[in-house]
Amino acid sequence: MLKSHAVLYTVVLAMMLPQAIAAADAPSISPESMTWGTGNGFAFDKKAAKTRESLSGIACPPPSGSPRRCIAVFDEGVEARYVTVDKASFAPEPDRIVLLINGRELDAEGAARDGNTVYVTGSQSPYRGSCAPRPDSRHVFRFKVDAQNGKATLAASGKPVDLEDDNGNLWKYMNKNAVLEKFVGDNKCLGKPDHAVNIEGLAAKDGMLYFGFREPAKDQHTYILPVKADELFSPAGIKRAEPVKIRVGAGSGIRDMLAVSDGFLLLIGPDDDNAKDNGWSVALWEGPASKDPKPLASLNLSGVQPKPCPSSDSTDRKPEAMAMLEEGNDFYRLLILSDGMCDGGPMSFRIEK
Repeated sequence: MLKSHAVLYTVVLAMMLPQAIAAADAPSISPESMTWGTGNGFAFDKKAAKTRESLSGIACPPPSGSPRRCIAVFDEGVEARYVTVDKASFAPEPDRIVLLINGRELDAEGAARDGNTVYVTGSQSPYRGSCAPRPDSRHVFRFKVDAQNGKATLAASGKPVDLEDDNGNLWKYMNKNAVLEKFVGDNKCLGKPDHAVNIEGLAAKDGMLYFGFREPAKDQHTYILPVKADELFSPAGIKRAEPVKIRVGAGSGIRDMLAVSDGFLLLIGPDDDNAKDNGWSVALWEGPASKDPKPLASLNLSGVQPKPCPSSDSTDRKPEAMAMLEEGNDFYRLLILSDGMCDGGPMSFRIEK
């Protein structure tokens, strides 16, 4: 009897050990500085404070020796904005980039840039609480920006003149994919028991888009869906794409993704089941052929105070967007932006590779 208990203990320990080692190998990292300014901040005509507190994605060109213009997206409204980012400055600009004409709420959760093309994805998710369908979130957009100044050519309406809409092709494909179909539809709810699809991460690399899922997240795993960009925006839609199941830890999902030379950085945070702060971390995923992500750091936010906009009492600090500030031989320096903080509440983290 004692022998059988010893064998069982050994088996359980062996199952737990890789996760324990991974956690031990990921140091806790605090922000380099909590004093980043945002100038006059972002400007919106409607729900100004609430929208300024809803930054959820950012698309930037590669780091350079001079300030660069990025595009920030928000999970409120239907518009994006330019922001100039340097190694220690974050300067929002007033130009309106209208993505969804006559739309109610795109719920933009991810943005990425591949060359001079910017991609923006809606969450594809239902409304939280009511579980009602949210058709406006079932879009993916792309448009070109100038290689030198980072700006799109805008019509008088603020819409990029070359804006392309996937016309629901991603949503249609998920509805027929054998892995994802049970998590999409008009009668699904976020979190348990349905684990309705909720896309919050987006990366772009060499003509491919990588959609990172906050949900479905079950049994410490979630999914990344690689899709050929040109197929997504073609009339015929996606021909074939296979979700990749990856381990992100209990109660967690993907909150953002960023293409890097070694693969993709993942910003991991609470899934839709987790009402409390389950912790935030950064991991390196080498791509579809690789094993599970390599944990790089847990983000220590204990000293970060909520930074609401004037006239708001928000107490949230939910990291949901990241951009590369600098990459060295043995480190990444990341800009982390949070939903719930005014103008994203920019913070920088130096993370060892």
